[in-house]
Amino acid sequence: MSAPAFNLTAEAQRKMMVCYVDVSEGGTTPEWEAQGYKTEDQSISFNPDKSTITDILGDTYTDVNKLEWNATFEPNTLRAGTKLNPILLEYARRDLLPQMSQFRVLLVYGFIGNPGDYEADMWDGCTITPTELGGSSRVGMPFEIDFGGTKQLGTVNAIRSNNIVFTPENN
Repeated sequence: MSAPAFNLTAEAQRKMMVCYVDVSEGGTTPEWEAQGYKTEDQSISFNPDKSTITDILGDTYTDVNKLEWNATFEPNTLRAGTKLNPILLEYARRDLLPQMSQFRVLLVYGFIGNPGDYEADMWDGCTITPTELGGSSRVGMPFEIDFGGTKQLGTVNAIRSNNIVFTPENN
């Protein structure tokens, strides 16, 4: 397996990596909503689960057992026109905790691939939890995404669009 080439002429701009959440609430056709409105800094944390040993010869070895992907969206201001915010608030108000772990999430890498055919990863069992509610001049509800379930590699037709279409990779 060879690493994919970046489609860059300079540095990758942050807007070239977009996280989408399926807000169809279990629908068969995903309704992808881009996350990050007015969020200036957002990263994916890999949170590696590692084990390190030193053998009897004094040599140290580290194994990576798994990566636990996570993302925090803060701030996240409540606003008209979004679908994820009302869903998360309803789940929190009614203590619908199991539903918080049933989201599909799509991560688009606009710096890998070509226009109309960008690399993307989709997870089918992500947990999205609001971490606060309130603020000073606006009501915010920051949230975290814990990527989980089955990860499927593939491509999408656009980086930013209201009509994102995910095509699974042929294995």
